[in-house]
Amino acid sequence: MSQAITSFNETISKDHPVYTPEKGRYWLYAAGGCPYASRTLAARELKGLSKIIGVSFTHWQIGEGGLHFLEADPKEMGDKAYTVDGGMQSFKDDTSTPLGDIPDDSARLFVDGSFDPNNGAKTLRELYSIACPEYSGAFSVPVLWDTKTKTIVNNDSGEIIRILNSSFNEFVDAEHSVDLAPKDLIPELDAYNQWMGPNVNSGVYKVGLATSQSVFEEQTVNLYESLDQVEAKLKGVYDDLVAKYGTDNNESAVLKHYFLFANHITDTDIRLYTTIIRFDSIYVDHFTCNFKTIREDYPYISKWVRNLYWNYPAFRRTTSFNQIKLFYTRSKKLIPTVVLTPLGPKADIPRL
Repeated sequence: MSQAITSFNETISKDHPVYTPEKGRYWLYAAGGCPYASRTLAARELKGLSKIIGVSFTHWQIGEGGLHFLEADPKEMGDKAYTVDGGMQSFKDDTSTPLGDIPDDSARLFVDGSFDPNNGAKTLRELYSIACPEYSGAFSVPVLWDTKTKTIVNNDSGEIIRILNSSFNEFVDAEHSVDLAPKDLIPELDAYNQWMGPNVNSGVYKVGLATSQSVFEEQTVNLYESLDQVEAKLKGVYDDLVAKYGTDNNESAVLKHYFLFANHITDTDIRLYTTIIRFDSIYVDHFTCNFKTIREDYPYISKWVRNLYWNYPAFRRTTSFNQIKLFYTRSKKLIPTVVLTPLGPKADIPRL
């Protein structure tokens, strides 16, 4: 009996018998609201691969049948797929805009989503079925697709980031030569990523989608203790940079090196960013993560995430707050199923 196929974990390299690096061969399928898919979008732009790897976006709602694409003539795509935002107008706003009474079936091309020009798939499930009819895992994004063999190379966001970081360097110019996972740092990055994943990245889901009040409170405590640890780490990084470059008069020099590891962007920054950028705008209210907020209670995390968003276009241009808010509030899978009594704010009313 053959083993069930529940994930795709191939890589791309010059030595691979099937998947070798080529311009225009590979494609990313993403959802603008999903933090895991957003990781790969940021990595793609940081590495200067927007003209090498195309991208399509699903509609923002996870419906009864999962994520779906809009339908359009393939000619509508043009060269939009080979831009930082895949032609999505909803990524060009710096802040949220009024949404009005947008129906769940809204189908504004390059606003609510885009389409699959490679296979004409109407749903993400259909895309997975094209790759492997026997697939029995989650129909999730991101998906790294091979247009030549019409199959999925990889659907793990962490692995895709590493593939984008190292497999296409022959196409990378000097401006985008950053190494998101230096070999000498990989053990340290991996250890931090493995801790951060369940405690912070998935931690917000464990709080918001808790099935009982006691579980909710337990997970809330764990989430904020974990954020406290991240805050302490970034404070240490910041203090070291101030000691090296000076104080307020040289803030720009400090911010140029203000990252979790090695004083430059790594994949750990990307993994943390896509959770933190969603925290105050959606997790505080929608997932009842209201014990403390990033902007009011975590000054070093707040400075770090604002630095990435405002000073690094790869982060800003792959973040759409409208997509994020619609993704969470209109997807039944991401709506809490039990009524949770808030644990916060930490101080119900601050002292005078």
